[in-house]
Amino acid sequence: MQRTREYPIQIRVTESEKRRLQRNARACRMSLSAYMRAVGLGKNVQSFPADEVHTLYRSFCQLRDEYPHQDLDWIEHRFEDLTKQFYRVCAAGGSSDDGSHEDLAD
Repeated sequence: MQRTREYPIQIRVTESEKRRLQRNARACRMSLSAYMRAVGLGKNVQSFPADEVHTLYRSFCQLRDEYPHQDLDWIEHRFEDLTKQFYRVCAAGGSSDDGSHEDLAD
């Protein structure tokens, strides 16, 4: 079920405040409207951990490249380690109790 947002709210900010709000919203991978709603409603918003995600991506690529040359135990151990790291990054980067932005989307 999709919510209909019918009531606009206008606020006045300085140019530098607007740039900062836009920068913060982008860092959280949210639209400015979603970011403003989240902050205004007291939600926990956090920036997307781009560096950690990139490091994990490189690790998954390394696993992909090395798996033909490794035994199954090594692969299982490495995959479990990467899965735990991925979960930690995702759990730290969510903006709501369940880690999703679904309730804040435009």
